[in-house]
Amino acid sequence: MPKVYSEALTSAARIILETLEADWPIQRAHDQARMAQFSANLYARWGDAFETLRMMYTISIEIGESIAKSRGRSRPVLSDTIIRLHARACQVVLEIIILMENGLADGAMARWRTLHEITVVATLIADEGEELAVRYRCHEAVEAKRAMDRYVLHHEQLGYSLPTPAEINRIDTAYHDNLARFGDNFGSEYGWAAHHLKIKKPRLVDLEAAVGKAMMQSYYRMASYNIHAGSRGIGFRLGILDGEGTPTALAGPSNAGFVDPAQNTAYDLVQVTALLANGTKRADRMIEWKILTLLRERLLLKLDNAQKELMSSHQAQDKLARRARGRAVD
Repeated sequence: MPKVYSEALTSAARIILETLEADWPIQRAHDQARMAQFSANLYARWGDAFETLRMMYTISIEIGESIAKSRGRSRPVLSDTIIRLHARACQVVLEIIILMENGLADGAMARWRTLHEITVVATLIADEGEELAVRYRCHEAVEAKRAMDRYVLHHEQLGYSLPTPAEINRIDTAYHDNLARFGDNFGSEYGWAAHHLKIKKPRLVDLEAAVGKAMMQSYYRMASYNIHAGSRGIGFRLGILDGEGTPTALAGPSNAGFVDPAQNTAYDLVQVTALLANGTKRADRMIEWKILTLLRERLLLKLDNAQKELMSSHQAQDKLARRARGRAVD
């Protein structure tokens, strides 16, 4: 009976799947039309702010490319590291913009968490200089060792083969060489910063405090709701507004929740881009940074205006829903 039952389920599933696949082009067209209408409405309210953030992103990319081409030979590891971190930060900013443009504020906030980490790390390295940059880059050996150990432990369940003895030896040798060079504390997650912070096993909160960004921990924790599977993540959603008739769960796009990810992204983008010209007195670099700060201030105003319009519209709809419910009860 179990075999017959299983075969019957499989047969039924295949028949239904054929119908679903035949109907999918129509459903897909319907979904696209609905999303196009949603995007138009979203852009009408938030588009001006999104365009300003896109402009900031483009300017930051151009600044990074210019500095990468003209960088000097002094402090080569520091210069290369800040340029690479800036490039990664800009890519994350683009991801955040695309998520917001598609109505995914909670996803944008989750990606901001990564941008925040990059900004904190880049700021600390830029403040401390070449020696810390070298430690940061050498710490890749620690991360490679950890990744290899996890892989070796579970490679059979994954269905993969072990690394070659030569690969294992290369990673092990690099790991132990760096611990011998920088000390045992170097082997922790942020061990590259242990010596400079004078903390055995520094955490992100220690790095934040060192660069004056400890106040962002509350935002960082909030962004973590969208990354981890804790119960807070299903109860707190940026894309859900309080009120009558609003959904209790969100499985798709929303037109709410963009102020926090957008403004936090703007602040970090300005900061991480300014690091590229750290210490320079060139007027053109100072002007570029000033342009970004002016755009950031304009963005904040645009976000505020869009949020006020959204709340006004939402409150009006909420009143109508309450009246309708009252009439239904009567």
